Amino acid sequence: DLFVAAEHAWSGYKTRAWGLDEMKPQTGTQGRIWGNCGLQILDAMSTLWIMELHEQFDEGQKWIEQSLNFNHASAVSFFEITIRALGGLASAHSLSGRDIFLQKAKQLADKLLPGFNAATGFPMTQINLKTGQGTKGWYQGTVLAEAGTVQLEFRYLSQQTGDPRYAAAADRSMRSIFQAEAGRGLVPWGLSNTAPVRFANNVITFGAMGDSYYEYLLKMHLQTGKTEPEWKDAWKRAMSKMMDRLIFTTSGGLTYIAEEKNGVADHKMDHLACFVGGMLVYGARQLPEADVDSRWEKTAAGITETCYQMYHRQPSHLAPEATKFDRKGSPGHDINVWNNAAHYLLRPEAAEAIYYMFYYTGDPKYRRMAGEIMEAIEERTKVDWGYSAVADVRQNAPRKRNEMETFFLAETLKYLYLTFLPNPRQVLDFDEWVLTTEAHPLRILKKTAASGFYT
Repeated sequence: DLFVAAEHAWSGYKTRAWGLDEMKPQTGTQGRIWGNCGLQILDAMSTLWIMELHEQFDEGQKWIEQSLNFNHASAVSFFEITIRALGGLASAHSLSGRDIFLQKAKQLADKLLPGFNAATGFPMTQINLKTGQGTKGWYQGTVLAEAGTVQLEFRYLSQQTGDPRYAAAADRSMRSIFQAEAGRGLVPWGLSNTAPVRFANNVITFGAMGDSYYEYLLKMHLQTGKTEPEWKDAWKRAMSKMMDRLIFTTSGGLTYIAEEKNGVADHKMDHLACFVGGMLVYGARQLPEADVDSRWEKTAAGITETCYQMYHRQPSHLAPEATKFDRKGSPGHDINVWNNAAHYLLRPEAAEAIYYMFYYTGDPKYRRMAGEIMEAIEERTKVDWGYSAVADVRQNAPRKRNEMETFFLAETLKYLYLTFLPNPRQVLDFDEWVLTTEAHPLRILKKTAASGFYT
């Protein structure tokens, strides 16, 4: 039962780690510090609202009103604080209409604005929320997904406050990527952090470091009621090249997205890349027919089936962090897991693809897939205070890692819950809502060209 799972994770966190960013679910102790801003609360609010867990939602709101501040004096990830905290607050506002969430989102966005690099327009990798000082972090350049996955959240702030600075900063970051992309469609994950912006490596991926740039191109177009075609056009360019260069099918019938290194395909797929199954059917169904490539929906179904098989074929029925494909492998013998990618972090992307496929097709097989994944999560990951990542999905009873990412409540449980609703469209209609990369729903507002206002 998805309600029971959400209540278990929330009450464990409330009992043992209330107000902390993250909790270790086996021991009920403090996990990582992300910004000292109760990140698990902010990231869970939209799920609590959608599941109608109003008592828990109100508990979270009370903490936000009384205790939330953004004065942490250490560097935090600009990208993660945007998608988890700013997105969580923006969505809580969009869903509930309660002004406190917009006030707090604006406070955070004002702290983040100085972190955009004046030369390139890209956000710095890390930012000190207390001082506004941006730093480079682990990578000397700019990571594609980090520059291309802050737009929905910042644009929502401009829509709601009437202050154009937030959208202008985020949109500039995306247009800076376009300067380097120059019509080529696919963009390597490494970009320079000096102007003029150029490619800093030659690795193309829909997994870690690349993924959500492509997702946001489509969603930016849909967020403002299909009134800004530049984003859609860039997305279509990328999809055309992806279909031609990166989509493969094994002899055993599994369709997957390869990566590309220096122009050569690498037949490896991150669990993160499973989102493409949802993205392709979303584009196929939300864009006008004249824009749609007939290959998209068939590929979406194929990728979603492959992502389900990543779970189904492991003894634990949980999926690894990444999978290698043997193109010539026979049915049942075409995927491999290697040692340093055998862990499962409670990731949402397969559940996301399954949800989008079910939303548009209504095919009951997607509920069966979601049910099997949820069953494995219950049986293999449930611990005293929540749910834990596991070390090796190739084992029947894998060792727990004592980690619970905030996205488990934000995304994984939300997507699974929505897949089991009698009619998901009644709760979230994709003609009225767009989901951020952290599964936070934001209301679609049409931009009227003459005034620049949103309705």
